[in-house]
Amino acid sequence: MRKQFIQQSNSQKRAKNFFDTITSDGTLQIIVGQDNSGTFLLWQDEYYMELYLAVCNMSIKLSKVNTINFLKWLKGNKQDLSFLIHPVFGQECLALNAEELSKKIVSNMDSDGDYYDTLRQNDLL
Repeated sequence: MRKQFIQQSNSQKRAKNFFDTITSDGTLQIIVGQDNSGTFLLWQDEYYMELYLAVCNMSIKLSKVNTINFLKWLKGNKQDLSFLIHPVFGQECLALNAEELSKKIVSNMDSDGDYYDTLRQNDLL
């Protein structure tokens, strides 16, 4: 029921849930979808991704990536990339560039020393 509520909420609530989930100690992963448009689609859970794919009728490449590895990739990638956060087909969603996305992920991580040690070790802070 909670997942259905999140799926039906506005883009800001979906984005908050996305950032809370991908930076939680129990998850720390992102599902990345890429169509041929140069825009990446980001989800925190297969449930939401499957709902999107069921209605979009597009060919999308999917990957499940550790959040720290994703941050490393963002930092090293010099392309002008766009990211849609928890897209729901036919609804508005938060769109960010790589720098904005990276800052939001890092700022959402708990002040747990382990997270920050890991980020520093990977030259992300």
